[in-house]
Amino acid sequence: MRPLPTAQPEPDPGLPAFCAGKLSPLKVRTPMLIRSLLLLGTLAAALLLSFIAQASPVMAAGTSSPWQEPAWLKLLHYEPDRSSASGYRSAIHDAAFFLSPSGATDPQAEFEATRQAFARAPGANVDEHAQCLFPARFIWISQGAGPSAFKALECTAFNAWNRGNRIDSISLVYATGYLGNPASFYGHTLLKFNSASESGQSKLLDNSLNYGAVVPPNENPLRYMYKGVFGGYVGGFSEVEYYFHSGVYGEVELRDLWEYELNLSREQVDFVVAHGWELLRREYTYYFFRKNCAYRVAELLEIIDGLDIIPAARFATIPQAVIQKMARGTLQGQPLIRTLRYHPSRQTRLYNRFFALDADERAAVRTAAEQPERLQEVLGGAPGLAPRQRILDTLLDYYQYVREPDQGMADINNSHYQQVLQARFSLPPGATELPPSRQPAPHQGRNPSLVRIGGLHNSARGTGLQLSLRPAYYDVLDSGNGHIKNSVLAMGEISAVHFDGRTELRAINLVNLESLNDSVTGLPGDNGRYWKLKLGAEVDNLACSRCLVAQAEGAIGTARRINRHLLLGVSAAGMAQENYQNSGHMAAKVAFFANMNLGSSYSGRLQLNQHRALDGDQRSRSGVTLELRKALDTHLDLRLGYRRDRAEEAMLSLGYYF
Repeated sequence: MRPLPTAQPEPDPGLPAFCAGKLSPLKVRTPMLIRSLLLLGTLAAALLLSFIAQASPVMAAGTSSPWQEPAWLKLLHYEPDRSSASGYRSAIHDAAFFLSPSGATDPQAEFEATRQAFARAPGANVDEHAQCLFPARFIWISQGAGPSAFKALECTAFNAWNRGNRIDSISLVYATGYLGNPASFYGHTLLKFNSASESGQSKLLDNSLNYGAVVPPNENPLRYMYKGVFGGYVGGFSEVEYYFHSGVYGEVELRDLWEYELNLSREQVDFVVAHGWELLRREYTYYFFRKNCAYRVAELLEIIDGLDIIPAARFATIPQAVIQKMARGTLQGQPLIRTLRYHPSRQTRLYNRFFALDADERAAVRTAAEQPERLQEVLGGAPGLAPRQRILDTLLDYYQYVREPDQGMADINNSHYQQVLQARFSLPPGATELPPSRQPAPHQGRNPSLVRIGGLHNSARGTGLQLSLRPAYYDVLDSGNGHIKNSVLAMGEISAVHFDGRTELRAINLVNLESLNDSVTGLPGDNGRYWKLKLGAEVDNLACSRCLVAQAEGAIGTARRINRHLLLGVSAAGMAQENYQNSGHMAAKVAFFANMNLGSSYSGRLQLNQHRALDGDQRSRSGVTLELRKALDTHLDLRLGYRRDRAEEAMLSLGYYF
């Protein structure tokens, strides 16, 4: 078997996919505008087209022939293919995965070759026998043929990999997404094999199975766009102990992890583990939209009879959508999820720990962070052992968050971290407890796509209707469970208006991204950094008709949370645009915004902006946007909006999430 390069947890940074990336907007490195806009615009256009044209093939039902049974077709990953004589072709294009020369397209030939291979006597290396290479196939065929049909072999390599048959449960782990890296927008899923250890070894040493694309280092962005959308990369499963993912995602990339332990019987666990062994380092074709990491991981679990967790008829397989369908699912009359464990990132732990302090302790932490040389003075003023422990533990999380470990002592925060660590070691042992998190679970969120219809009145054009479609994913007002608060991730959004019997496009937003950290603690390094990237076309102003103008916008700014209900921010933007009626090709814009939140049901945003053309007629104009949202349930919301841009417009709309 030709070895497959190890599939990475995610593609090369800066390159987009639906299953990868980082979480925290606090450590954003602002992407290069031109590169990101070109890359994201092309991918968003492909996303929109695929949403419109998506057709989901249905696999034929099984018959009495065992090679046509759904379980066999799933074990070989056969997919409908009209060009094949059998009507099927395996998604795996690794010759070593098949025991028949025509096995990739012939389920019957592969079934018969597999039975024959199972009956052969083992050679010098028993691990090369078909039973040891394909243990899940052996389990399934033996169930139909009877326990005495084949002599079971002792497979040393497989037994070592499955921890001596001590894997007793399986978890699907969801890592939340991050807008600072285009490769990381939509999150990531992987499998964790939970071992029953008599030695009390850490669960961090459990095996995990991860699917990813094999992307060469420093790949050309244009080549990457094309190959990623149209299947130009090899994909595959790789294994690594779980502590690697916990460290990379939770500690380095600051992403929350949600571990969904599945309610499976021991026989079902063994079957999935055996099939995972069969898939290791086998070659697939990787697609960013539909058949990505979330799809392949869910597909592996779906070899269990009756388990259905892949969202049907979707333009793309979004990891959170898989989690949501899994949470609603049942298996043999029982809920599919047995337990849910939340593993907060270091950033989340810092925030939780900081706000668990009383006012004096927060002030002490702030003083020590701003003036590290006063650490001992700060500790001396704490009234007892427990407050000193809480202050030091919060500072440890703080420096772990802001420091760059790879820079060593070149980063002064590493020196401060060592100082705090020594002070903590000087105290008697005893851990401070983190308060329970109120972070809502991703499976409790709404669906990813949105259609909206509204009635509007325009001071220049009269009364009309507006219809909008957003294939993915969220905006400032509806960012919820599993999303990044106060941020925007929208791709392929399109809206049209109808006035006086005429329908015209109002906007086509291929990519609309806003990333915001609201400076939760106010400590040095926890700043309110804001950035925005937008590519698409919008009407030049609200008073004109059929005046769609292509635009690209990039902005940076800052924001600060005033209280838990109000966040204020300012930004400065540069725009490249189509020259409409001598409006110029370049423009600058400054904006003030206020994000408002009154619980989970009510939210709003006010934005004031000043726009000035840098060439053309160099005119300047101001604008106002106010939008208020009321969530009716997880599928519906109501919005009231007001805009002023050379004309005034008010709209009341109803949105449906699907």
